[in-house]
Amino acid sequence: MKFYRSVFLNFNFVLFFFTFLLFSSCDSPNHKNGSDPSQSNTGSSTSAPSNGMELKTFEVKDSKGISQGWGYDIYVNGKKIIHQPIMPAVPGNNSFKTENDAQKVGSFAVDKMLREGALPTILIKELDSLGVLK
Repeated sequence: MKFYRSVFLNFNFVLFFFTFLLFSSCDSPNHKNGSDPSQSNTGSSTSAPSNGMELKTFEVKDSKGISQGWGYDIYVNGKKIIHQPIMPAVPGNNSFKTENDAQKVGSFAVDKMLREGALPTILIKELDSLGVLK
C-alpha cells in the first residue's frame, strides 16, 4: 500500500508542477506588454543582466488618476513574475509611501529570490529593518 501512496504523491507533485508551468507561461490577453491602465510606469528601473532579473517601480493611481503611492514589478528574462502594488505583510491595501521604499523592498525581494531560489516571502520584521514602516 505504501508503494501506491508514494506513486500517487509523486504523480500529484508532477501534475501540480506542470500545471504551474503552464499557467505561469500564459500571458494575459487584456494587457499588452504587461501594462496596467490604472498605473503609470514612470518609475525607475534597476536591472541585473547576469541573472535576467529586473526590478521596476511604478506609481499606483486610483481610477481617477490620483496617486496612491508606489509599487514594484519583478521581471525574469523580460516576463513579469511579481506585481506588488501594496506593501506585503502589512494589513490593508496600502502602497509604499515613496518610490525609494518600493525600490528598497523590491531589491530585497530580488536578493531573497536569488538566495533561496523561490518566490520570496517578505516579513513585517524585514520591512521594519529596511526602514519602510514609519
